Amino acid sequence: MTKFRSEKTHLIKGWKAKLRLGFTELNGKTILNWKKHEGPLRVQKPFYPERNGTCHVYLLHPPGGVVGGDRLEVQV
Repeated sequence: MTKFRSEKTHLIKGWKAKLRLGFTELNGKTILNWKKHEGPLRVQKPFYPERNGTCHVYLLHPPGGVVGGDRLEVQV
């Protein structure tokens, strides 16, 4: 009969990612003027669904969600 050891191990390390975004105003419209990322966290092309020049961006985390152990940092 095989004996199994009962040890607690931490298998989930999680994703670590950082996203830095810089916005500025140009001709009455907010624009994304710089971005930097580390790890699996991105931003899509800015879009403007409102008529007042407000910039919208989608943040993307390609691994498919946030789970235990994930560390995502966003600085705007």
